[in-house]
Amino acid sequence: MNDKDILQDVYDLVQMMSALNDTRRSILIALAHIYPRSVSGVQLSRLIGYSGKSRSLYRGVLSHLQENRLILLDQLTPKLYAIRINNEHPLLSLLVDMCKKYGDETKRIYEEALEGT
Repeated sequence: MNDKDILQDVYDLVQMMSALNDTRRSILIALAHIYPRSVSGVQLSRLIGYSGKSRSLYRGVLSHLQENRLILLDQLTPKLYAIRINNEHPLLSLLVDMCKKYGDETKRIYEEALEGT
């Protein structure tokens, strides 16, 4: 892939992320930093500092992200889901790669937050 293609993908990623609201953007950034790990709704709420109940995430935010194939929700029990970023999405794969390469400190912060849950 040449530099022009890489810059185009980065531009497309920035455009996609800027079209999302703060909560959706925070979810994708958090999940990209901890990939391939998945989290529960309660853990995700804590990671992003969401003050509402985790079930309200499922009703709107997570279902929207899932419908747009940005996240994957694996139902483990009737009330428990494993939430992870869709790394097969080309732009999110780029986000995950950037987080792996440049986001060590942020990843450490997210992992510490998960240890406290």
